[in-house]
Amino acid sequence: MGEVLLEVENLVKHFAGPRPLLGRRSAPVRAVDGVSFSIEEGATFALVGESGCGKTTVAKMILLLEQPTEGSIRFRGQDVRLNKGRALHEYKRSVQAVFQDPYSSLNPRMRVTDIIGEPLQVHESLGGRALRMRVAELLDDVGLSPVAANFYPHQFSGGQRQRIAIARALALRPKLIVLDEPVSGLDVSIRAQIINLLGDLQRSLGLSYLLISHDLAIVEHMSHVVGVMYLGKIVETAREESLNTNPLHPYTKALLAAVPHPDPDIPMGTIISGEVASPSNPPSGCHFHPRCPVAMMDRCPHEAPQMREVDPNHFVSCHLY
Repeated sequence: MGEVLLEVENLVKHFAGPRPLLGRRSAPVRAVDGVSFSIEEGATFALVGESGCGKTTVAKMILLLEQPTEGSIRFRGQDVRLNKGRALHEYKRSVQAVFQDPYSSLNPRMRVTDIIGEPLQVHESLGGRALRMRVAELLDDVGLSPVAANFYPHQFSGGQRQRIAIARALALRPKLIVLDEPVSGLDVSIRAQIINLLGDLQRSLGLSYLLISHDLAIVEHMSHVVGVMYLGKIVETAREESLNTNPLHPYTKALLAAVPHPDPDIPMGTIISGEVASPSNPPSGCHFHPRCPVAMMDRCPHEAPQMREVDPNHFVSCHLY
């Protein structure tokens, strides 16, 4: 780990609300509502939280698949929203993605050699023997035989397809890879293999990862720093070991309590009740207060908490602290 590679500051994304047949359009959906974090070179930053909290929207903005409503994304100090021409081209080379579903992220009509080789043809004008050799190297890097280049995606298992997707992401020698639930669609035994592969690649190539996940067990094995999201906001950020041993925010405690434990005699911690509020009409004050077991009703519904550093490199947004 080293210098800051990517820095996100006060990132906001609002989507227009649905328009009914008659009447005005409903309130905008506040998918992301002021998110800030940074990723160091060679490190993994994980964003965790329930489905719909805004994790994937953050990833899409970093990948330039969505434009922020407000805020900045800086890559090596340069605001990517200002990038044009060669600078934009270099950013897109430097930031790649591995998506959740290897069954839909690979073109079923293309052979593996074309799937992995396409970015090399477009960005580096490789062809012929040089292209074939580079594809073979990438397949070897992810634990597949070079012979796999001749086959189509449907001829592989789910774990093998995800290895192909990782090889494609590595083709342009990126600095940052966005991992959006990279193992959630795989069998448990295959998950461990892919997690180990990603760890090995990070150490050997110096990669940085942005890991999007709802699975805290995977986050524990892969991440260095964790940001916990709830309803568009980050409510707690800490190094993984600190978050796991000393969670501060009631929502983080509830997420950790929900992780199954192999010993049935160990009691589960606080389990939160209720449903996540609509991002088009979030609760006032602290967004989590309607579900919080320790909410202070004279303050939490009326005043939004600020992010504070409670312990070294451990930040939490909660009135309890």
